[in-house]
Amino acid sequence: MIRELGPPDLCHIVKTHSSNRNEPDIGSYHHVLGVDTSSSASLAAYINSLQYSLSESPGWFGASNGWKITSGTYCSYNAFSNVDLRVQIKIPGGVDAYIVTVLGERKEVTDELWRECQVSSLLRAILLSDSLAYGVTGLRRVTPVNGPRDESKVIEALMQQFWNGWSLGSNAETQMISTARNFLADGIKKYFSDAGRYADFAAEILAPLAYAPLGGQQSPARTSMDFKGVDPEVASMLAECYLEGDEEVQAVRVMNQALKVKPSCYPLLHIQSEFLRRKKHLDSALTIARMAVKYAPSEFHAWAKLAEIYIDSRDFKRALLTLNACPMYTFVGRDMPRVPPPRRINYPVKSDILSDYNLGESFDNSTHGPVPSNTRASIDSDAPGYAEEMAQNESSDILRLSAPTLNGTFAHAYRFLASIFGVVGWDELLMLRSQVFVMEEEYRNSAVPGVAVDDEVEEDEQGQVDGDDDHLPLSAVRERALSECTPGDGRGPDVEANGEAVADAGTNGQLETEAKAQQSQETQETRESQENQETRDTEQVQQTQEALSERSEPEALAEEAEPAKVEAPVQPSKGKKKNKKNKGKKAQQKEDAKPDEASENEPDQADEAKPDQASEAKPEDTDEDKPVQPNGDAAEETIASLREKMDEVSLSDNEGDKENGSGEENAPADSAVVAASEVAPESPYEPVSAPQIAVLEAKDKEPAGADNMDSADTATDRDDESQIRLGDSKVVRKRLCERWLDNLIMMLFEDLRAYTAWRSRMHNLRATGQQVTYTYTQAEWEALGELALRLHRPSEAKEAFEYALAIRFSARAWMRLLEMYVGKHAAAQKEEHLRYEGVPPPLPLSSNDSLMMALDAVVWLSVYNDRWYNNMVYPNPVCEGVVRLVKIHGLSKVRNSLVSMNLKVPVFNIVKGYLEFAEKFDVTGAKW
Repeated sequence: MIRELGPPDLCHIVKTHSSNRNEPDIGSYHHVLGVDTSSSASLAAYINSLQYSLSESPGWFGASNGWKITSGTYCSYNAFSNVDLRVQIKIPGGVDAYIVTVLGERKEVTDELWRECQVSSLLRAILLSDSLAYGVTGLRRVTPVNGPRDESKVIEALMQQFWNGWSLGSNAETQMISTARNFLADGIKKYFSDAGRYADFAAEILAPLAYAPLGGQQSPARTSMDFKGVDPEVASMLAECYLEGDEEVQAVRVMNQALKVKPSCYPLLHIQSEFLRRKKHLDSALTIARMAVKYAPSEFHAWAKLAEIYIDSRDFKRALLTLNACPMYTFVGRDMPRVPPPRRINYPVKSDILSDYNLGESFDNSTHGPVPSNTRASIDSDAPGYAEEMAQNESSDILRLSAPTLNGTFAHAYRFLASIFGVVGWDELLMLRSQVFVMEEEYRNSAVPGVAVDDEVEEDEQGQVDGDDDHLPLSAVRERALSECTPGDGRGPDVEANGEAVADAGTNGQLETEAKAQQSQETQETRESQENQETRDTEQVQQTQEALSERSEPEALAEEAEPAKVEAPVQPSKGKKKNKKNKGKKAQQKEDAKPDEASENEPDQADEAKPDQASEAKPEDTDEDKPVQPNGDAAEETIASLREKMDEVSLSDNEGDKENGSGEENAPADSAVVAASEVAPESPYEPVSAPQIAVLEAKDKEPAGADNMDSADTATDRDDESQIRLGDSKVVRKRLCERWLDNLIMMLFEDLRAYTAWRSRMHNLRATGQQVTYTYTQAEWEALGELALRLHRPSEAKEAFEYALAIRFSARAWMRLLEMYVGKHAAAQKEEHLRYEGVPPPLPLSSNDSLMMALDAVVWLSVYNDRWYNNMVYPNPVCEGVVRLVKIHGLSKVRNSLVSMNLKVPVFNIVKGYLEFAEKFDVTGAKW
């Protein structure tokens, strides 16, 4: 299935031998980009040009002239209508053009289909122009636009199809396809921006489209009421074009007009935030970037711009959080041709050009491609052979790094991480990561259900030592409620306003004595019950807290034990190092099974509750009736209901009174209180209990002596506890790190480890005066150069690429060096020189040495492109470098410098084509 613009065009021809008729006809094919597919005549002209190439020595089909072309078929994919255009040419004869649908049906070709096919083929030639990024076996590239006259026809076709560009789709970094974000808009932008022709782009295409009626050209059917004055999305492209062309006043005017039409237009906000960022108005840029994220939360570029502004503002914590929130998309690669493997591949070599330029490759037409050879092996005895080099590459850790495989949104995110590392360093990056993200140990020790919390007591102990109840888990708070709910005459201890809890029981013996003394009085007080099970559970917690507000005379003995109760939590028992969250349920099961032994187990329960009695809030006084305890049967029913229907709890205000004349033990009632405390945080009642205040302090940071809180806050206490356990909410609310971001950090660590080993080895070799060139293979030197570029060290990347070229020719190494010579990495070079000591200043772009080195790279790459049938002058990365040179030095100086190199005529003609393009289309610097 074709996912994007489709594969390159396919050309199949049939050859016959003119002198030997016994020779069978031979069919051959090749792929091609850049051919004009606007009519059948242009395609027939291309097939006829192949016939002329047979007379060349050597020609496209070899050195023999005994072959001629009898017929040919040209196939081109129409990405708008999802059909295949086929043109059959017979020499001599006629031309037959037709359309093949996805169902295999044959149809006639209309003018609209011809125009769509022309635009589709042009966009493929523009977006797939980089031979290093997109390579197909047997691919030929030709120039799609040869002059200003051809360009005017192309612009007319592009403008007619512009409003249908959304049907082509978009790149892997764009989620929502629009008129300004699709393959058609990307292709037009790349065609003009690579040559620096922003003025032509704005005047000839964007301005007429931006100020046209919304949705298309003005037509008779449209009334004047439909005219809006400006298209906001196209206006964002126009504003960006003005900014790149140094016409900022025009850009601001366009953005102002467009934002009045649609203030929530995400592309406009994106361009506005970038403009403010360049002007160093980071606060304003941050506000606009946040608005862009608000209006387009699913767009990666909106989040990426926000993260970039945070990085420029040195707010790395928020930058990491923003990066963690970025929507990431699966990368979709370019469409590749689906053809069966060829029986034989023929790559004719033009020896007159390659005689002085050894590309380091030997060819054998019986194989399926070039076989690299080491050009230094016969000269330098230290150079390893090809087999030895391949064996070293197979075991190389440098070539197995994962970062070079990143594409799309993940590659952008990695660049942001590398930028943060370049500013703060690796140790500080890890510290920032631990401050904003939940680490593995914190997550494992958290109070989240289903997670191991065996070390939870350590946080509890720390909170008790510090006297801060914010660190108490909810299970500890519930156990404290059990220890404080001993029945009495309704009188409770006074609580200080600062939130320091005062206990009402001392040692185990005191608790047991107090329980026996209160047992004689509770028979007359435990008379009240509830009608439904859930309301009765909630009422028990309320009544327990009300009971603590009043005290009886036997309870006066508890005041003498106040110091012991306060210091008890500092020395927790060893038996507490277990999961506190399940302790309440275990106590319920134990008391449910043995209700008669509750009074004997009461001292042990009080001992377990000691560490949890460090904090208690002052309950407000109430005039309600004294609380009553339910009987043992009601407690058993409460426990059973909570076990089976914990998720079906619904709180209600309906209450009922039920007398109970039996005087049973208090242990079942205590168990009911513990069970009721499990759902207490969700209760909307007004009086505030101590456990609820403890949880509220951890969330809202209110004083411990608060008397009231809203029911909404009570309902969210359980969720806030897990959030607090995950991080320090007083500084920043920690979040879970996305898996992909964690993987990117590990990739960065692998890159740093390889980079450190490389630089250490280089230092040792130079200190001892050993050979450096053959320390690594040519593939390893290229990988190290790319590694240095990823870590924003262009000076060391340049050194690595030069060592790679010392071993063998490498088109990738020459291209990276050309980018540095023409100033594509000038900002990174300047930043590296200012940040690191010992880094030499970059070579000035206006110097003659920089010009000559750039022209040397242009010559080598031009020969390489011609060798592999890349005859496309523009768009071409090499031509883009030449245009930059013309902009810096002027066309006359560049042409004179090229003449001074004394190149062979065929080589000079190839390079001269780039200069002719700059002169034809009047790029910046062509007049001087």
